Amino acid sequence: MLKESKTIVVKIGSSLLVDEFSGRLRMDFIYHLMNDIAFYHNQGHKMVLVSSGSVALGRRYSGIPSGTDLTLAQKQASAALGQPVLMAAYQNFAAEHDLRTAQILITLHDFEDRKRFLNAEDTLEELLSQGTIPIVNENDTVATKHLRVGDNDRLSAKVAQLVEADELVILTDVDGLWDRDKNIVEKIETLNESIFDLAGGATGPGTGGMVTKLLAAEIASASGCTTHITTGHGELPIRNAIEDLTLHTTIQSGTTPENARHLWIATSLDIQGSVEISPETVTSLQSVRSILPADIIDAVGTFGRGDIISITSGKNEFARGIVAFNHHEVQALIQNRKPDIFSVLGYNTRPDIVHKNDIAIL
Repeated sequence: MLKESKTIVVKIGSSLLVDEFSGRLRMDFIYHLMNDIAFYHNQGHKMVLVSSGSVALGRRYSGIPSGTDLTLAQKQASAALGQPVLMAAYQNFAAEHDLRTAQILITLHDFEDRKRFLNAEDTLEELLSQGTIPIVNENDTVATKHLRVGDNDRLSAKVAQLVEADELVILTDVDGLWDRDKNIVEKIETLNESIFDLAGGATGPGTGGMVTKLLAAEIASASGCTTHITTGHGELPIRNAIEDLTLHTTIQSGTTPENARHLWIATSLDIQGSVEISPETVTSLQSVRSILPADIIDAVGTFGRGDIISITSGKNEFARGIVAFNHHEVQALIQNRKPDIFSVLGYNTRPDIVHKNDIAIL
């Protein structure tokens, strides 16, 4: 049992959701999945789903036979047909537990463009704070080869980074990674070449094999997230992994999401500017609080929202952080020290120049 509130990302493979021969949804799987999601949600944990299945489901409505290779246009059309059906099924089963779901469609640009990344991060944070279950998928209706994250295994790891997840559960149709004697590799502390040599290729209606799951675990591990690769069959698909009720593969991380984020901020070489704060603020920051407009004496450099800046007092740099405003906005807030952000910038937002979660003390 998880003793403290955690963020859990669950990735669901197409082969679990969609019957390969009939092309229909496996309603029994969604039923058991949502029972587990409700179980953890009711304990106070934040739950995010990364769901495959829209293309595999939609091809049935396109009239394209199973096993037929799809063109890019056919994949996009199948995704457009399958996605609303998939979301309706999730919503119906979630409603039985009085849970709300929300759809998030993402492309590679959303991770590579800093502004879009921050917008996605803010949206997910707000949904989770409201107790909603975000359901994330790659936007196959518009994504081309050059715009794709690559597969939903790695997409789930990128989402785990985005929400600073503690646990990533990759549900598939196998029990985990096998060694050469067909035994489950239960614990992996380091993902090295010998581990990747054990991985096989993709099977079934999905696009990811064991290699992509290990690559996803590598991404997640670097951000402080533990990854479970496990079968989704059975009545407790998520609990079987997190509570270690069945044999499966766990890839451990040597850090925590918070420490990984702070290390990334503290060691960044891409510093775009700085803000100088009062000596009194330096003392209070040790108690973990955000930097507000009233704390800032001056801002230097050209920086944008989401950039990493240096935080100084006098001539000494003592922290770094991710700034929530661009340099023009920070200067305006310094010059017009008003508690009402709207009256200065023309829009409402939280007043933190640098949020407490985005500060790394050096």
